[in-house]
Parts: sequence; structure tokens; C-alpha cells
Amino acid sequence: MKRVTIKDLASLLSLSTSTVSRALSDHPDISQATKNRVNKAAEEFNYTTNVHARFFRKQHSGLIALILPEVNMFFTPNLIKGINKTIDASKYSLITFLSNDSYNKEKEIIKQCLSWAVEGVLISLSRETYDLSHLESLTQAEIKCVLLDKALENDQYPAVTIDSMDASQKAVSYLIEKGHQNILGIFGNPNFNISQKRINGYEKAMRDRNLPILKENIICVDRSTDLDFILPPILNHNKEVSAIFTMSDELLARSLYHIHALGRLVPGDISIISISDGDYPYLTHPQTSHIKDSGNKMGRTAGKLLLQYISEPAKTPDSGLLVSTKLVELGSVADRGRHHL
Repeated sequence: MKRVTIKDLASLLSLSTSTVSRALSDHPDISQATKNRVNKAAEEFNYTTNVHARFFRKQHSGLIALILPEVNMFFTPNLIKGINKTIDASKYSLITFLSNDSYNKEKEIIKQCLSWAVEGVLISLSRETYDLSHLESLTQAEIKCVLLDKALENDQYPAVTIDSMDASQKAVSYLIEKGHQNILGIFGNPNFNISQKRINGYEKAMRDRNLPILKENIICVDRSTDLDFILPPILNHNKEVSAIFTMSDELLARSLYHIHALGRLVPGDISIISISDGDYPYLTHPQTSHIKDSGNKMGRTAGKLLLQYISEPAKTPDSGLLVSTKLVELGSVADRGRHHL
């Protein structure tokens, strides 16, 4: 069945195309009775607005694009909820794309955004993205772009992230204050800006307490499943490790699985803390202490920043907004006696 057009509706209702168009746009010059007739017919015949036609007519597509590297069960759902809540309250509609952590796919999506005439782009970068040259076409088309979560430092595109170094430092400092000195740090790919900052926070916390930074205690993985081969041997052979810091919920979940599989108790045998969106830690036993990194808050902040950027294009937004984090103490960290180092 071919797509129904305004011309089809006009012919069906014996109205002019301009009258149908204005009725669909709720124009004040059109009577309510006519609007009701047109809307009823549009619904009955599944009429939908042609985005391209609307753009060329009004220079306004009403679309915001969200580009994500992946959708996992932890941080991403709340991030999307926060963005969607903000965009829903505006005159815009949100369309979501997945890059599958591929730079080439990310470039293809940018081209789609141009062809769809989106008015703004929110993007969390793929694991393969090391420069922002592919976003230049958005700038040239005067499409506003905001980076969020996984971002690269730059002077051109505003970014909304957490202070990853500070969050990591807070978590490791908390472990040290509880008497832990041999601390395993588990991170993502070290080429990622977010991973490197969290490694830097781990190292700073250790240096601030004059504790040695052991190379073997810093574990970096591309995917959480890599821990299946790395973590069990370490926990079996390095009995001095008394605590673990993980930089994400995904790494936390995998780490807890292997701790329990080895018959080790939390926090009796080993303590653990993570940077977390704050939902998953309450589903573990015992509940996991964490540095709360709210995906919902980040999404709302990024959405508002982009909408302001679109509505006030002459006003350059802040180059970087940091979403605050806080320590949530639960039951996963044993107190081995406070050390004031």
C-alpha cells in the first residue's frame, strides 16, 4: 500500500491541499470541524508527515539525533530516559542510532543525520573514534552537536561528562581510608579518554597516600568478558589483594561473578567499590558501595545544553559540563583499620 499524501487526503475530503496542510498544522484560520475531519481521515489512512517536505517548506525538521556506541543493561537505559524526558518536553522528537562501537558506522550515521536534516546531535563516541574530523560536516551544515559520556577533549564541541579522574580518586581514597593498600583497579580500554582519566584518578589516590603503584594491579580490558581469563588467576595467585575498584557497572558485575565463583566472600575476603549508575549495586549481596554516576542526570543535562545551543546559536555554550558524583556507602567494603598515610 503506497504512502498516503496530503494530495490524497485533499482529494478524499474534497478540500484544497493548502486547507488540509493548515488543518494538520492546527492553523487558527481553519474551523475546528474541518480540523476534526482532516485529522480523522489522516488517522484512518495512516497519514504521516513527510519530514523532508516539511523541512524544505519550513527549514525545520524537528528532529534531534542521539548516537550511542551500544546499549547495555546498566548506564545506557537511564541515559536515554534522561535525554528523552528533556526532548519530549520540547518541540523536538528524538531519533536514536547505534554505531556498534565502529568509527565507520559513526561516519555513516552522521551522513544520515545530514540527509534527514536533523537540527541537533547528541553523540557518545565509539571505541574506535580518536578524532572529531567526521563531525565537521555537521558544523558546516550549522547543525549543533554536543558530546556526552564518552568524549574527546576539544575546543569545538561542548561535552557533558563526569569528572572521571575525581570519581576514581574518591573511590580508591575511600578504600585506602578503610585500611586497604593492595588495591586492584579494573578499567576499560586505556586508549579511551574516559578510561585514562579513571586510571589517573586511581594512581593519584595511591600517590597521595604514598602507596606504591603496582603495574600488575592495573587491569585494562576491551570488554568485560576479557575478565573471564584475567581475573581468576590474579585472585588465586595474589592473596595480598584486599580490595577491587571497577570503573563501571559492567566490570563490577563480571568481577563479582568471578569473586563468588572462586568461593571468596565480599567483604570478608575481598572488598569492592565501583563507579555506578546506582541501580545495579542494590541488586548485589551485599549491596555494593559506589560512586554514583547518574546516567539520567547526564542525559537531562546534555539534552538541555543542546536545546539551549540550538535556540541561542550565537551564544557559545560551556566547552565542558561536569555532572557531579557522590560516594554511597553500602556493605561491600570491610574496615581494616583506618590508615592516615
